[in-house]
Amino acid sequence: MHWPIDHPANTDKALRTWAVGAQELCPEASVLTVLRHLPGRRVASLVETSRGRGVLKVFASPRARGNLRRINSLRRSSAGHLVPEPWGVDDAGHVSLVEFVVGQVFDCLNDDDFVATAELAGLALRQLHESGAMLDRTWTLDDELRLLVSRATATTHRCVDLAVARAAHLARDPLVSAHRDCHPRQLVTVASGVCWIDLDDAAMAPSGLDVGNMVAHLRRDAVLGRRSAGASERAIIAFRSGYGDTASDVDSWEQLSLLRLAGLADTRHRRPTDARQILSLVEPAAMGRRC
Repeated sequence: MHWPIDHPANTDKALRTWAVGAQELCPEASVLTVLRHLPGRRVASLVETSRGRGVLKVFASPRARGNLRRINSLRRSSAGHLVPEPWGVDDAGHVSLVEFVVGQVFDCLNDDDFVATAELAGLALRQLHESGAMLDRTWTLDDELRLLVSRATATTHRCVDLAVARAAHLARDPLVSAHRDCHPRQLVTVASGVCWIDLDDAAMAPSGLDVGNMVAHLRRDAVLGRRSAGASERAIIAFRSGYGDTASDVDSWEQLSLLRLAGLADTRHRRPTDARQILSLVEPAAMGRRC
């Protein structure tokens, strides 16, 4: 296994120590491209292995073993066909290898195909939530609120404070096997339908977290001009129809997700204008009063 000299596995100090773990998992593999790099945190690469193409991830923290346990729990459930096959973890727990799912990413489809696939996305999320898999990590409304407060910015803090105050009165819903990072780039269309990818954050969580997050991303993409407003609205209707009823207050979860996305636009992506546009989607009524 050879990392290219300019690969983040070599250039990112937080990852360099652990990248050697790839030698245990796929010594014969070759790197095709970097899929995503979060500096100081992780890098995902598309690699060619003796088993075929896989996604090789190097983490700065030893989270790979836990990720493997949870994806295996999902693979053994009724939603097993909706998640990729895990291929292994290194002994240190910093490197993982999973099957690369061949297909088109939901987010990359043209408007017509995007809307047509949205109902399948809702159905696939329902199947994930009703899989019966018991994951060894939980994420509650209180966890989400703490994260939102910790990441509040000068742009979002007033709305965050109002949202947290209102959310204190929300019901604590039953927890289901959730994706927890559910958005249009996490779903791939395949011959048999669709498949969820990137389940590193999977946990037992309220169903509304995933549903609200997907809807929030669809609305964000429309307001930022990444998808036409008409197609986004039709996709939201189709997605929610495919998913069906949920016990959670989905509209409130959507508002929380929009606040988080506004904060990320402000800090991680350094796009304050995007943050303000996303924040314009936060409804004053949902916050209790105007932000």
